[in-house]
Amino acid sequence: MKDATQGQSPLEILKEELSSRPGRMNALVRHLVSCTIVILLSMTLQVPLLSISLVLVFFVTQSSLALTRMLGMLFIVSTTLAVGVAILLLKFTFDYPLLRIAAASLVFFVSVFFMRTCRLSPLFFVMALVTIYIQSQVDLNNNPEALTRVCLWAWVAIVYPTVVTVAVNTLLLPLPPPAETPRAPKPPLLVADAFENPAYLQFAFKTLLAALLCYLLYTAVDWPGIHTAMLTCLITAMPSLEKTLHKGLLRILGCLVGSALALLCMVWVVPQIESIVGLLLMSLPVLGLAAWVSAGSPRSSYAGIQIAFAFALALLADFAPMTNLSEIRDRLVGILLGVIVTLLIHVGLWPESEKA
Repeated sequence: MKDATQGQSPLEILKEELSSRPGRMNALVRHLVSCTIVILLSMTLQVPLLSISLVLVFFVTQSSLALTRMLGMLFIVSTTLAVGVAILLLKFTFDYPLLRIAAASLVFFVSVFFMRTCRLSPLFFVMALVTIYIQSQVDLNNNPEALTRVCLWAWVAIVYPTVVTVAVNTLLLPLPPPAETPRAPKPPLLVADAFENPAYLQFAFKTLLAALLCYLLYTAVDWPGIHTAMLTCLITAMPSLEKTLHKGLLRILGCLVGSALALLCMVWVVPQIESIVGLLLMSLPVLGLAAWVSAGSPRSSYAGIQIAFAFALALLADFAPMTNLSEIRDRLVGILLGVIVTLLIHVGLWPESEKA
């Protein structure tokens, strides 16, 4: 099939991707209402990991209520399982770093395998994401009790915005007209060749290897601030090189835009903020831009999530706006490292082509 973007200039492509389309304004409103509630609750009740909570709003908000509710349920179930597994791993392997890393790697490997082969892939994606996030926190805090609190707060920071987002979408998402169409049979839970095609195991191994290499790199140079490299290895891993490169580029571009906006706000707006109202007035326009991009075509929508994530991670990671420029630098370095390592691994080991 001929690419629709062939012969178009970058400016024309950008204009097309940002143009209005049916349902886009409604999606913008749903995103902004959910984000406003989440920011108010997190800041008022001092719930940590606000950047993660805001990203959950973008992941859970979908074009249909049924899909939004399904994803919300999967996120709640998978987060509960992942946090429970993480606490058990820390309990039995905390004093044995090699055993802890090996056990977490096994959970991550199995999760990525089923992320590729199972119809409930979002469940296993969250399992892998929470597992790798918790492991990145061990090196930042060697207190078992504090790490347990980190695990429980991670559960709260994911579950409550998911509930908020589902509730907002239930109230604001237009109901489609009833259609008399026969129900299609449900696809099987696993793909037919899940345990026969070696590509699935190879994909899980490549994703794990990329994450471990990033872990070794930032541990060796004692730069824990770039731990986002590990998350990037999971987030950008796709079945084909073309899709992996495309998603990696969208992650980089989105984070560059989000970080640039965060830098501008840090210099010009943050010094003027005196209340949570000022914080909302600063954050909502950027989150609105991210929501508008996210509600666009699949070709560019992922960049919207990254704009929101980079902005929130730079400015809303604490209970007050951040003023440390190194936070922005570290996140960008971590993302670039993760994308580069992922591409090198996927090119060098069992490369998969979209045309194959």
